[in-house]
Amino acid sequence: MTPRLTFLLDVDNTLLDNDGAKSEVSVRLGKLLGETGRARFWEMYEAIRSERGMVNIPLTLARFEAEITATAGGRDPARRFALADLLMGFPYDRFLFPGALDALAHLRRLGRVAILSDGDPTFQPSKIWRAGLDAAVDGYVLVFDHKEEHLAEVVAAFPADHYVMIDDKPDILTAVRARLAAPVTTVFLRRGRYAAALPPGPWAGADVTLDAIADLLTMTTDQFLVPHS
Repeated sequence: MTPRLTFLLDVDNTLLDNDGAKSEVSVRLGKLLGETGRARFWEMYEAIRSERGMVNIPLTLARFEAEITATAGGRDPARRFALADLLMGFPYDRFLFPGALDALAHLRRLGRVAILSDGDPTFQPSKIWRAGLDAAVDGYVLVFDHKEEHLAEVVAAFPADHYVMIDDKPDILTAVRARLAAPVTTVFLRRGRYAAALPPGPWAGADVTLDAIADLLTMTTDQFLVPHS
């Protein structure tokens, strides 16, 4: 019998052009806050990423609003609402990679498909919903602060004979390979800053290297089940 497959896909720079979305957010922040305000917002964003080990938009918003209120001598409701609307209501569906939804539909014909993402528990699920990705996987979405530390929960929620992990982060794929007891095929998507830091061509640390999420459309079950070292 064909083993039961579960595909686990990352979101940022895997299904979604997060770098492109962030650039557009930055443009809109500049129009709303001015260059000084935009620069300060991204400083806080990076400080919180370093402090928490992940991006946390609600916390960044809270700290930025507290600081700007203190320095400006009072609240500005119009700015506060506009900033929250910009970030929490951003149209992420416009930044899906070409073929992303088709790739999910194709994988669903081969096995169960779930989104497994890092992120804060408020913003990241909202982002996934706004991108239209939760509907594309029947709501099978898990978001953790550090997903590689929660593989037991993943396996319990989505039992399978064989897993396929698709991600743009080499360290995540390496950790999953080391920690997941079940058979797993790792797929590295060469997009974003992590890919830019590696030599060109297939990455030796993954079983499969793809240049685009749409490349999944040509893959068959057997290609995900070939023996791996």
